[in-house]
Amino acid sequence: MPLNEIAWTNIESHSCTTYATKEYVAELNASRWNRHRMEICMATPVFIHSRPHWPSRCEDRSGTVIGHFAVNHDEPDCVTYWSGYKDMGCSARGSKKRHIEQRLENLPFLADFKEFCATTPAYFLDRKFSGADSCVNNVCALGFSLISRSADIVLDLGCLRAMVYRRP
Repeated sequence: MPLNEIAWTNIESHSCTTYATKEYVAELNASRWNRHRMEICMATPVFIHSRPHWPSRCEDRSGTVIGHFAVNHDEPDCVTYWSGYKDMGCSARGSKKRHIEQRLENLPFLADFKEFCATTPAYFLDRKFSGADSCVNNVCALGFSLISRSADIVLDLGCLRAMVYRRP
């Protein structure tokens, strides 16, 4: 098959893999007899949401080449965010750090909460934080899962004092 006739077919969206990112898979219509089909796979973009994407990996499934694509734009179902803001006071005496807790919202069903916790950005105090320092998955009696994040914000001059004040 000539290279100008190679295309991706059977494009399917799969699950959200990380913050704002969804995995897509597609089949490459290259001949199973083409010994360069894996190289062709890695060099052939697919257009999703009107933008080109190159495979993050390719695999050969019994002669059918499958491409995997990580699409990190126009995926609102994969956009998680932090709600609430609970100031737990200074982390430790003289640490220059303040401990903040928040709750993760819009987590996709069956998603890896640790991955989303680590990659969901937070914005507060005119600063951007790329993810949480730690996360806890609490399951309530009603079956709801509450993911909370902890962050220690560096350079809080109020935490330089010898006495540590923690709010009740």
